[in-house]
Parts: sequence; C-alpha cells; structure tokens
Amino acid sequence: MNEHFPGSYDLAPDQDTLVSIVQAAGKVLKEKGIEGLENGRYQIDDSSAAANIFTCKLSPEIVHHIFSIPLETIRVSSDGHAEGCEIIYLPESMLEDGTQCSAELGLYVTEVVGRSGDLSPLHIEHSWSIRGWEGQCLEGEYKVEYSIDGRRVSPGNLDLESLDLRNSEDIRRLIADIRNNTQSLGVDDIDTIYRLIDKISQSGV
Repeated sequence: MNEHFPGSYDLAPDQDTLVSIVQAAGKVLKEKGIEGLENGRYQIDDSSAAANIFTCKLSPEIVHHIFSIPLETIRVSSDGHAEGCEIIYLPESMLEDGTQCSAELGLYVTEVVGRSGDLSPLHIEHSWSIRGWEGQCLEGEYKVEYSIDGRRVSPGNLDLESLDLRNSEDIRRLIADIRNNTQSLGVDDIDTIYRLIDKISQSGV
C-alpha cells in the first residue's frame, strides 16, 4: 500500500473513491505534468481567464508495464513518448455560459495494430474519464474507439469502403458498437489508474 491508495473499496466505485482518485491525480500532475490552458474552459474565479490543465505524456515502457500492451503496438514519437498516450487533470472550471464543472481526470492510451498487406493500421484508443457538473455526482467511464486513417470504424467491420455513414443501418450498428464498448469504471480501472499515478509520482513518465 502506498500514499496514493485510499484502502479498500467496492467493486462499483462510490463518489468518495472517484473524488479521491481525481484529487490524487491532480496532486501528482500539478507537480510532474506540463501546465497549459484549456480552450473553452474558464477559471472559476476569473471568467476572462482560460482554465489551467496539467498533462503527462506517457513513455512506451510505462504504457507496456501498466496496461500490458505489446511494445510493437505502441508508436513512439520523436520526443520518445508513446503517441496518443497521456493522462490529463483539469481543475474545477466553468463553461462559457457560466456552468461550473468539477475537477476532471482523463487517461488515453492508443494501440496501433498492423494489418496484412498494404492495409492501413487499426488505431485502438482506450480512454478512462471521471467528470461531472459542480455539485452533482461524478461519473467514471471507460470506452474503446476504433479508427483507420482517422475515420471511426466498427470493430465488427474494419472495411472502410463498406462502412457507409449515409446508410442508416451502418450508423445503427456503429452506434451499437460505441455503446457496447463504453462502460462504467470498475475496480480494475481504479487500480490501474492508481498504479499509473504512483508510477508517475515515483519516477515520472
């Protein structure tokens, strides 16, 4: 057990667990992450100032170790980080219309899977998010999205030529796939995020 783990929790994370993990991530990312500004979000105490956001890009080694993703499916950028792999913390902020948002956590991991012949690779993006409106319950979600050449595809149909978004049946199947590949955060997701936070805290990214 380390300083970031809150102890035992139920299989379905409660509000205290979700709040704790966002706070733990915020503490670490404010220290280890890169600070920037988030478009479309504003500071609670100054509606004219863009909200701050803290980002940590992940190394291929950490992605492989924490998420058990094969190294050959991780693309490495020119700066040595894993492409499409990062964890983000957005403190409490508000929208342009004044609606206030709770602090948010986002985690993104992308696999690039080669296909036979000269076919373009399949990109698989895993994302974990915890967010909510100020004063309301936080919601935690895990989802998977599939794309080829920047175009969203169904995992049941990777043929771009046969996926016609003007066809209502194709759209229905794609929406069904999106729903089937989206679920609430579970205990394994919480464990994974805490292990990543702990790793970043101890050794950076």
